[in-house]
Formats: sequence, structure tokens, C-alpha cells
Amino acid sequence: MFVRQLEAFRATMLAGTVSGAAVLLGVSQPAVSRLIGRLEKELKLTLFDRGSGRLAPTAEAQILYDQVERTFVSVDKIREVAAAIGTAQAGHLHVATLPAIGLGFLPAVIEEFHRAHPQVTVTAEVNISARVEEAVAAQHVDLGIGEFPFRRTGLETEVFCRAPEYLAVPTGHPLAERPHIRPGDLHAMPFIALTRDQVGRHMLDRVFARAGVVRRIVAETQVNAVLCDMVARGIGVGLIDPFTAADFVGRGIVAVPFRPRVEFRLGILYPTHRPLSRVARAFLTVLRRRRNDLLRTAPRR
Repeated sequence: MFVRQLEAFRATMLAGTVSGAAVLLGVSQPAVSRLIGRLEKELKLTLFDRGSGRLAPTAEAQILYDQVERTFVSVDKIREVAAAIGTAQAGHLHVATLPAIGLGFLPAVIEEFHRAHPQVTVTAEVNISARVEEAVAAQHVDLGIGEFPFRRTGLETEVFCRAPEYLAVPTGHPLAERPHIRPGDLHAMPFIALTRDQVGRHMLDRVFARAGVVRRIVAETQVNAVLCDMVARGIGVGLIDPFTAADFVGRGIVAVPFRPRVEFRLGILYPTHRPLSRVARAFLTVLRRRRNDLLRTAPRR
């Protein structure tokens, strides 16, 4: 049984005549008649009484039409969904990211994206960078954002940002008005550090070692947002990325440029051999634009 034959039958039932069905389908009347004839032969049913010189639906045709109409409602829905997917108006997107992006910046991206694509469901998975890299390489997510360097195979990378980190100090702190901070300015000062499994921790350890400065580490955390919360509570000071700094504007901390530059390097990760969907490409457009806006307004003292 061919869909085209069912379309001809449905159109004839709707229009009431073969000529009307031909107009609905955009074909000739003989073409409609042939399609209906083939359908009757295939089903071994007489669907139209032709004795009066025109097609009159039989009782069997009425029964079949009810089922065909239900089927075509589903077919029409599939066409609508396919059209929506083709214009990035429907679908699902699974994004994995490290906390620096996932706790403030990413929700803002999703908010903007959702306004333009309300039928798309976005799953936001927040994890440490190594787990993000693992999820992308295993093709468990559509895309990820993690911190360089990346070591796994099975993924493609795009530079997302190479931006300076900042020293977070409490509002009103003596260092808050400085144009920039150097390692020597933090001698014996309570310091909040990232844990030793974080890339940023090793980079910062080398900076202080080269400067000959020993930090008085009073707390450690894996997440810069937690670090900022502790800074705002007066526990100490610590280095943070520009995305977290933007999240905490007006929340009890000041982000002061740090010298020498400690670079926060992030990459967008894609599974190898898995083309990006239209939905993913539309999401990336919003993601990159908001990144550009944030970095353009970051402190530059």
C-alpha cells in the first residue's frame, strides 16, 4: 500500500469528487482515478460506487476513511515537527559545562535562547572539566565547555575564551581600589584557593612560586562561585575567572586585575563524527554573543 494512494482516497472523500481531489493534490483527474483503482485492488475492496456516473463512497470507504484520517493527523504532525526541527524551533540539546560557566553565565544563555526557541528542551549538566571532556568524548552530550588542556580523543575543540583572571576581594577591602594586584601584595594575607585537582590551581601555584611568595591558604574549593561567597563573607581573597566575577557584581566582592596575567582558557568541545544540529548551532550563536558582551565589559584597570 502506498501513501500516495491513501492521499488520493482521502482527498476524494474530502472533496466529494475526483476533480476536487485532483485540485487538492495538484495532479490530473486520471491520476487520482488510477491511484484509487490501485488502492481498491490492493485492499480487495470496492471503495466507490461508480454506477451513477460519479464516485459515491461505499460503507467500507466510510469505515476506512475514519482510520485513514487518524493516520494522516499523525503524518501531518510529523511534518510539522520536521519543519520545526529544520528551523531549530524544536528538539533537545544536551550541554555539559564546568561550574564557572554553568552556575551563572549558562542559565542566562539558556534564558535568551529559550525566548527564540521555546519548543527546544535544554539539558544543562554541570561538572568538573575532566568529566565534561569525558562526556563529550563518549558522545553522551551534544557539546561541552571545559578548561584547556584536553587529553581525550574523540572530540573536536574550538577556543571559547582566553581571558585574564581577577583577584576577588571583599567590598571595602584595602586592595579593592588598586589598579592591579601582584603576588607580593598578598603575602601573609588569608587566601582561598582552588583544590589541587583544578588546572587553575597549578597555574597559580607556579606564579606564586616564581615570585617567592608563600600564601596563607585558609580554604579550598573546586568552584569559583563558592570561592566568591567565602570572599564576600570576609574569609579571605582568591583568584576568579571573568564569568564568575560578572555573576557576583554587586554581591559583596570587587574583581581587581591580577599581574602577572593568569589566563583562563576554555574550549567548546564537540563529539568527533557527529554533526551539529540546527538547534546546537543556534544555541552556539547565543553563547558566543553573550561571551563577547561579557568579555568586552570586563574590568581592565
